[in-house]
Amino acid sequence: MKLGAYCAMLLREALPDLSWRRRVDARRELLAGIVGAVLVIPQAITFAYLVGLPPETGLYCAVFVGFLASLFGNSPMVGGPNTAVSILLSLTVMQYAGRGSPIYTEFVLVLSLMVGLIQLAIWLLRGAEIFRYFSPAAIIGIKTGVGVLLITSALEGALGLSPLSTQFFYEKFYLAAVSWSELVNPYSVATALVTIVSGLALKRIWPRTYIVAAVIAGGIVGTAIYLVQGPIGSQLELLGHVTMRLLPVQWPHLTPQHWLFMEAVVPSAIAIAVLGLAQSLVIARDLKARLVDDLDLEKEVFAQGIANTLSPIFSTFAGSGSFNRTSVAVGMGARTPLAGIIAAGAVVAFAFALGPLLTYLPMPAIAGVLVLVGIGMIQGDEVRQLMRGRVDGIVFLVTLFTVTFLGLDVGILVAVLASAAFLLAGMSKVDFDVSHEGETECIAVKGNLFYASVDRLGQHLRAHPSACTRLDLTRVPFCDATAHAMICAVQYERSANGGRLDLVPAARA
Repeated sequence: MKLGAYCAMLLREALPDLSWRRRVDARRELLAGIVGAVLVIPQAITFAYLVGLPPETGLYCAVFVGFLASLFGNSPMVGGPNTAVSILLSLTVMQYAGRGSPIYTEFVLVLSLMVGLIQLAIWLLRGAEIFRYFSPAAIIGIKTGVGVLLITSALEGALGLSPLSTQFFYEKFYLAAVSWSELVNPYSVATALVTIVSGLALKRIWPRTYIVAAVIAGGIVGTAIYLVQGPIGSQLELLGHVTMRLLPVQWPHLTPQHWLFMEAVVPSAIAIAVLGLAQSLVIARDLKARLVDDLDLEKEVFAQGIANTLSPIFSTFAGSGSFNRTSVAVGMGARTPLAGIIAAGAVVAFAFALGPLLTYLPMPAIAGVLVLVGIGMIQGDEVRQLMRGRVDGIVFLVTLFTVTFLGLDVGILVAVLASAAFLLAGMSKVDFDVSHEGETECIAVKGNLFYASVDRLGQHLRAHPSACTRLDLTRVPFCDATAHAMICAVQYERSANGGRLDLVPAARA
């Protein structure tokens, strides 16, 4: 592609595309946006807690990252705070700074900037095509593993415990069980249980908004306990004052200390960027197949990248496309980015209106929401379907085991390697049918002929050096230099031994 055409293409993808305004159903988009805003508020606060930042940063993520992703995108995908991205941000930064400290906040913002810049680099390199080869089984394995990690991360908040330092996730449950009477706060347990049980019960009735109802139920019970028993008697931690600003603009700090941190976390930043894009493009590919024929995947990559690059300027952290919020928006009739834009504005209005109530939201109710989100990420139907296939089942189990026992960053690396390994194994399978026309052997080859797939065919051809063979390559899309060399060598051997190898047609490089 010529440089001028390449630059024109990049400019077209980088500028907002408002052509979707001609097919807008304003009533449906408005309704989807408002419902999405109501749904994202408890999730945004929960994910901010998960990252280790004040609750308002989660709301800023829902507002600014969500708005920018929709403005520069061209689909009804809803962006904003994301479970897996939030966990990875926290796990990465906790190795270099104490959770909740000022430098911790600065490192999260700098890491978010790195994630966005890496995603923009992937866009410049036309990287959306790469994610076609990311196995769906691996993505589901990551989602399921993140669900397990999310439930585990909520354990301390649900039981009213101080953070537990353990190597493996199941050790937390063991420590809580053996020290139940001495450590566990029964009022925290009651608040979290009401949130979880009410959410699971209401999920069948209100599958799209059950989390909001669960937060209300848990909040009412926790607040009642707090008012009756008092702060000392209940020992319940409250969310506290949410100090939102309309335009929380700041510039990330880039001192020598920050540059050293950036140098140390490059692998983690790449992992977060790839995982965020992988999730967003899985959603986008599904929307393209079902609803939006003209959806441009490269434009969605740019939209996610620019939103995350600008996130620290708006005092928030990196996000990604959301499976559940996009599902809600599409189910409510959203077909354009307008729903995401409306949701971002509605979050601001609701957050200011509900600010006094959010102050008294018990933290065990937030922990209960984390458990509900974690349970929601473990999709039994998807897992059962994957386990019916041997290859998909292996990729899923390997990814799930690695994420839950070795960490999300290692799990993503293993998922990529497993996807590549099984893709290569599938590509290296070559079938050939053998028939005879008189004394001539006819071999019809199907598949790619390259260094990893030519051995079996080469062994068959060399087994009969004096035979006359017609090799049909019409169903061979690709033939590399190794395969060419093997075919030429067999032709030479056949000629020397009175045989013949004819090609139909000639092999292509």
